[in-house]
Amino acid sequence: MEKRKIDLRSIKTKIGSLKREDLEKNFRKALYSPYLYLVLGLVFGLLFTIQFKNESVRPLSPVLFYDQLKDVKNDFENKKDNLNNQVKDIQKEVKDKEKSLADKNLVSTSTLNNLSDQEMILGATSVSGEGVIITISDGANQVKDELSKSLTHAADLRDIVNLLWYAGAEAISINDERIIYNTSIDCIVSTILINNNNYVPPFTIRAIGNMRDLSGVINGSRKLVDIKKRADKKQINFDMKEDSNIKIGKYNGAFSNQ
Repeated sequence: MEKRKIDLRSIKTKIGSLKREDLEKNFRKALYSPYLYLVLGLVFGLLFTIQFKNESVRPLSPVLFYDQLKDVKNDFENKKDNLNNQVKDIQKEVKDKEKSLADKNLVSTSTLNNLSDQEMILGATSVSGEGVIITISDGANQVKDELSKSLTHAADLRDIVNLLWYAGAEAISINDERIIYNTSIDCIVSTILINNNNYVPPFTIRAIGNMRDLSGVINGSRKLVDIKKRADKKQINFDMKEDSNIKIGKYNGAFSNQ
């Protein structure tokens, strides 16, 4: 019985070794078979074709995208010009009505004066008169650790504008952009946003009002201390002069309902 068991075990071992050898031979044969690489090539080619077909269509040239943006910009500017022309026609009609009412004495003088004051606040009319002209720009003396002090900031413009209103300015503009009650002056990257338009230095600020009052407040030793300190160090350029004939155009932007 023991010999028979030993014989059965040895037979099983031999059969197992033969199967492993056959499997290894078949595997080597399949591995080096040209048909295997042909099948793999067909599979990868099929996958590549499916991926290529499913790829989203996009313009290969950036010029096409630029032309589309240019067309949108031109269309927007044309609509803006048309609206500005309509506003001018309406303003002319309003002026004619005001003059007609004044000539016929249908409206009191105080009412017309109040209307003129409101138009001034809204910047609805062009203004001329005496006042001051202030220029401010980035300086040439730029220190590495104090680079921000060599730049003109939106806060500088806001400080000057607020001080001019305080001094009694009747109308103010920055780079011919009329400043009104809801004008925003904010820094956007390397530009300054004024009434939704971007500007870079230099900035020319015109203010109409009593020139002595305006210049007296601007030149005050306790006013615009930081700006004057940086100007003395040549970090920025800051200058003001009086002028007896300043012209400021009307406001051409949109009015906020807030």
